[in-house]
Amino acid sequence: MLLSGAFGAGPVLAVAGCAAPIHTSDPCMPPAYTLESPVAAPGETLGISAPGATCNPGYGKDAQVRIELVDNQQQVVPTELAPMSDDGAFTHDLRIPGGTTPGSYGITAIPDGLDWCDDTGRDNRLGVADLGVNGMSAARASCDVPCVGFQVTT
Repeated sequence: MLLSGAFGAGPVLAVAGCAAPIHTSDPCMPPAYTLESPVAAPGETLGISAPGATCNPGYGKDAQVRIELVDNQQQVVPTELAPMSDDGAFTHDLRIPGGTTPGSYGITAIPDGLDWCDDTGRDNRLGVADLGVNGMSAARASCDVPCVGFQVTT
């Protein structure tokens, strides 16, 4: 799994818990999500939220976002699913597991159960084929996984 700083934000500095950034250029990915705090202690919750996209990602009425806590070795500590709107907006409180070792971590949040990463030139979310042909203006999806760094403290 490759991780980057944020969807659509261009290259960013690598943060501990997140792999080195790679290109992020797709115009119809969800907006970058934010953390309510750059630090949290084991047993506490960390608020994570994102506004809706200004395009039409078409996630559907039952869409969910998969939120993962990633350690420095790119291992997922816990995974949680949260409701997400059709346009990608969500708000969720991620519980930092008790006993989590203090240090640098990353949070990833991607649409769950959707082929949001498609390097074939086909938008699997909306069923649009032949991008840029026949008047279609949809863009290819990016395989970058957003990752926001934060610290687990004691």
